Amino acid sequence: MTREDERRSSVQSAFGFETYLSPFTYKYGSKEMRQNWSQVKFWSNVRSIWVAAAKTQSEVNLVSDIQFADLAVNFQSLSVGRILELEKEKGHDGAGAIAEYSEVAPIGGEIVHQGMTSEDVLSNAEVMQVQEAFDLLRPKLTGVLEAFGKRIDENKDLVCMGWTHLQAAEPTTMGYRFAKYAQDLLIDLKFLNSVKGEVKGKGIKGAVGTSASFEKMLEGTGMTVEEHEQKIMGRLGIDYVSISDQTYPRKSLFLTGAALGSIGQSLHRFALDLQILQGSAIDEVSEPRRKGQIGSAAMPHKANPINAENIDSITEELPGHLFSAWMTGAFVTLERTLRDSAGKRSCLPESFLIVDEALTRAERIVSGMEIHEDSIRTNLKKFAPYMVTEIVLGELVKTGMDRKKAHEILVGHAETARNNVRSGKPNNMRDLLFGDKRMDVLPVGTISQAFESIFTHVGNAPSKCTAFLEKELYPAIQ
Repeated sequence: MTREDERRSSVQSAFGFETYLSPFTYKYGSKEMRQNWSQVKFWSNVRSIWVAAAKTQSEVNLVSDIQFADLAVNFQSLSVGRILELEKEKGHDGAGAIAEYSEVAPIGGEIVHQGMTSEDVLSNAEVMQVQEAFDLLRPKLTGVLEAFGKRIDENKDLVCMGWTHLQAAEPTTMGYRFAKYAQDLLIDLKFLNSVKGEVKGKGIKGAVGTSASFEKMLEGTGMTVEEHEQKIMGRLGIDYVSISDQTYPRKSLFLTGAALGSIGQSLHRFALDLQILQGSAIDEVSEPRRKGQIGSAAMPHKANPINAENIDSITEELPGHLFSAWMTGAFVTLERTLRDSAGKRSCLPESFLIVDEALTRAERIVSGMEIHEDSIRTNLKKFAPYMVTEIVLGELVKTGMDRKKAHEILVGHAETARNNVRSGKPNNMRDLLFGDKRMDVLPVGTISQAFESIFTHVGNAPSKCTAFLEKELYPAIQ
C-alpha cells in the first residue's frame, strides 16, 4: 500500500465513509463548529452538569467527598460509543449515559443524576452548545462587516450603474451598494446578540418544572431548591429561565432559527447579486480565484462564481429548518412529548453549520473580490443616454410643462433609441432630444449639461456611506 493509499484509508476510517454522513461532517462548516456540535462535546456537557450537581449536593452532605472525587477524577474517561451501546440496551439515551459514567466511576455512580430528570442535564447541555455556537459565529459576522466596511470606504465614490427590475435605472456608487448588504448584516448582528440573551437553560427543575423531587430531596438540609438550582447553574455559568416544563423552552429554538435564518437571508441576497454582477453580460466584479482554478471541465474560459453559488445553495435550507423549529415549539403539548426532540437533532446543529460556512465564504469573497472599473465605466456609457431622461423630465416640469405630457415625450424617444440599439445601431437619444422642437422650452445647454452630469448623478450616496460607517457600522463591531 502506497503512502497515499494509507492516507486515504486513514481518512476513510476517521469519517466512516462506509455509512451515511451529513455533508456538514466533512465538507461544510469550520472544525470548531463541528466540534461544538459533536457527541463528545454534548456528553461532556452532560457530565459537567452532573459534576456541578454533585459538588452542590456535597455541601449539604447528600454526596460524600469520595463520591464527588470519583466523578471529578474520571470526568475525561468518556466513551460515546459505549453510551450508544447502553442506550440501545436500555432504550434511553440519558440512562445509557448514566450507566456509562457509572462504569468508569462506580463510587460516584451511586449518586450521579440524584433527584434529576433526564432533561435537567440534556436540555442544559444543549443550551451550552447553542451559547458556544453563538460565540463562534459572532466574530465571523463582525469579520464580514469589517470587510464590508473597508469596501464601502474604498468605493463610496465609484459611480456604477444602478438596476431596478434588472433594468438599467440610474447611477449609484459601488460603496453605497455594499452599504445595503452591510446594513442588513448589522441588523442581523443586533438580532443575534438579542437572541443569545434570550436562549437560557432549563435550570434544575425536575420532571415537569416544579422542582418537586428536589424539594423532597433537600428536606432538612438547610438548602432550598432555589439555592440548589442557583449554585449548580452558577457553576456551569448558564443563565436559566424562571418557568419551564420538562425541557428548556422550545421558543428558544424558534428564536435561534430566526436569528440564523436572518443572517442567511442577508448573505443569500448579497451572493445572488454578486452572481449577477459577475455574469458575463455585466462583469463588474469577480469573486477571488486561485491561480489556475477551474471553472468548467469542458469550457476552460469559464470563471464560475462557486463561492457565491455555494452560499445561496446552503442558506436556502434555513427557511425549512426555521419551520421545523416553529413546529417543535408549537407542538410541545402540555408538559412535553418526544416529538420535540428528533427533528432538532439535525436542524439545530446544521443551521449553525450552514451560517458558519456561509459567513466564512462571504468574508473570503468581500475581502478578496476584484472590482472591474473599466467594465463599470463601459456599462455607464452604454446606458447613460437612457438615464438622461430622468434629469430632462425634471427640467421640463420646471418650465411649466405637464409632467404626464413630458413623460410621454421621453418614453417615445427612449423606445426609439432602444430599438435603434437592438438593430445594431448607435444609441441616438442625444440626437432625438436635440431634434425635438418641444425641447426648445428648456434653457440653452440644459440637455448637454444633462448628458455630462449623468456620470455624477448619485445624490448624497458618498456622504451617506461615510455617515453609515462612522455612526453605525464601526461602533457596532468595535
